[in-house]
Amino acid sequence: MAKLSLTIRTSMPNSDGSYNIKVAVAAFRKTTYISTKYNVDSVNQWKNGKVVKRPDAAVINSKLMKLLMAYEEILDENPSSELWEAKAVREYILKMSRNTGFIKDFAEEYIKRLEEDNRKSYASNMRYTLKYLMEYLGENMTLQGFTLATLRRWENALRKRGDSVTTINIRMSHLKALLNAAVAEGLVTYKIFPFVGYKAPAKVIRDLCLSREEFEKLRTMTFESRRMRVARDLFMLSFYCGGMNLTDMVDADWSGDAVSFVRKKTASRTSGGAKVALTLQPEAKEIIEHYVTPEGKLDPGYNYTNYGDFRSYISKLLKTIGESMNFEKPLMFYSARKTFCQFGFELGIPLYILEYAIGHTIKDAAHRPIFNYIKLMRPQADTAIRMILDTLKFKPEEEEDKRSDTPDMDRETEMTAEAG
Repeated sequence: MAKLSLTIRTSMPNSDGSYNIKVAVAAFRKTTYISTKYNVDSVNQWKNGKVVKRPDAAVINSKLMKLLMAYEEILDENPSSELWEAKAVREYILKMSRNTGFIKDFAEEYIKRLEEDNRKSYASNMRYTLKYLMEYLGENMTLQGFTLATLRRWENALRKRGDSVTTINIRMSHLKALLNAAVAEGLVTYKIFPFVGYKAPAKVIRDLCLSREEFEKLRTMTFESRRMRVARDLFMLSFYCGGMNLTDMVDADWSGDAVSFVRKKTASRTSGGAKVALTLQPEAKEIIEHYVTPEGKLDPGYNYTNYGDFRSYISKLLKTIGESMNFEKPLMFYSARKTFCQFGFELGIPLYILEYAIGHTIKDAAHRPIFNYIKLMRPQADTAIRMILDTLKFKPEEEEDKRSDTPDMDRETEMTAEAG
């Protein structure tokens, strides 16, 4: 039989150093946890399953006990729960305790799960979406209340706020992910899913590719400032690894001759996540040697409390570098990804190989009969990366205005690297 208790996990503090109070669900020698909305500022405020040493301790303890009793009643009403493992008990409690059907309640719990899965950047962005959703629809908006008309009204509200097309698409994709998750968990059913018939605003394709001349200038530039050199090195390492995103670089293991990762940006959209494995080319290894720790992690020498601050700092440095070198377009970390794809496209590298190398799912594989006979693997991507790097010998007479906007990968004859 499952045992429920209140606890904090001292090994998993919040970003501000506090600790979330959780309901521990133990069954068959395994334990999982359900987050609550209560926190303690330090481990000294928690003793023997209760909040101590703070003026509101009695109130919080009373509410926590009521919550614990409510969870226990849910299990008591289903005798078969005695045979379930801890994870199944947890999911059942969560499903049965969500009786309001409010989008706010579900979204907050969804965000907590993202944070527990270490997807903090995505969770932070999702919080902004929820904030703007509540500002327009109010906290009493239910999951069942969403319709196509609701989506269109909210899109118009975002436009009036002055949000860009890119931002609107991000907000709508977050909402779609929430509603899909609610449907998958059986919390709501729709006769017609709200996003059926919804057409997202046309994306503005950002032409942020570097020319070969600009790329070579950036690669060979000697920076007196260490911080500028680090920003440039991280940019180049991304390019040498197929336009790898900064968040994936921070978490990757760089201790071997290859790097493998599941791209966080699209991990929730693919079944099990599309794992990418690439051999580290000599150009990449040369950079890694300067920053890798004995544990195989990149250490650029900055002390930052969260990834968002680090990303913003690197972005500002790259912008400054681009301006100081008089680049035609703004220099962004994303430019490494765009430039990699553009150079590969110009060489005639097959789209499905480029898609794999940059961590994209092969969206239209079902319509390509060849995929019934072959399986794309790491060697093809390694060969493509090597081909691109071997051609990066700038020759002024070859630099012509042949680069157009990177085409859209969603179409067979076009290719676009997703912003990341």
